[in-house]
Order: sequence, then C-alpha cells, then structure tokens
Amino acid sequence: MKAELNIPPELVGAIADAVMARLKPILTGLQTNPSRVDDLMGVAELGKYLGGVSRDWIYQRTAGNEIPFVKVGRMIKFRRSDIDRWLAKQSTPAVIPLSAPLPPRRPRDCESRDTGKTHCVIAKV
Repeated sequence: MKAELNIPPELVGAIADAVMARLKPILTGLQTNPSRVDDLMGVAELGKYLGGVSRDWIYQRTAGNEIPFVKVGRMIKFRRSDIDRWLAKQSTPAVIPLSAPLPPRRPRDCESRDTGKTHCVIAKV
C-alpha cells in the first residue's frame, strides 16, 4: 500500500518554523547547561572526574560491581548521574553521633600496670 501526500510548500515551511521555535529553547538550554545532559564517560574521563584515580582501580571496581557502569558492546561507560549518586552514598559524615551513652566506669580490682599507684582490692577465696 502506498500513500502520497500533497502538502503545499508554504505549509511545510510553517511546520518547520514551528518545530524550530519549540526546539530552540531546549537546544539552547542544553548548550548553556551541559550538566543536564547525562554524559557517558570512558574509563580515562572517569579517572579524571574522580580526582585522578587509576584505570586499574576503576577496572577492579567494575569487576566487583562496586561502581555503576554500562557496557556498550565491549566498552565500559559510566553515566555521570549514576556516578554522582554513587559518590553521595560513599560519603561519611564528619562526626558520627553516639547511639547511646557510654556505660559508667567500674572500679579497678587490681593494681594499675601504668603507674603502679592504683589501690588494689584482692578478694579472699
């Protein structure tokens, strides 16, 4: 089955102009804000992104499924957004609050090894 459309050239031009008008803000936004694009990075680029880690370190992490990656054919690629989420999970707070207060200290029942001046209490058996 074959269908043929006869669209006047001025209508085709109007449609093209309308499409361009809608796409222009999107394309301009991607050019000015490249972080919106979910870039795929290679091993070398990821090494630089992570502060200069070695290729071996990256390959070890991918072999153990410790770092998020995508296989494109035989190549290993990394989505910037996945790496950013993974990094956020890896961070540790500067100070970890105690979950409960420490128990009180009990008195010593023998002489101190450090000073030898602690009173020693020996129970009779």
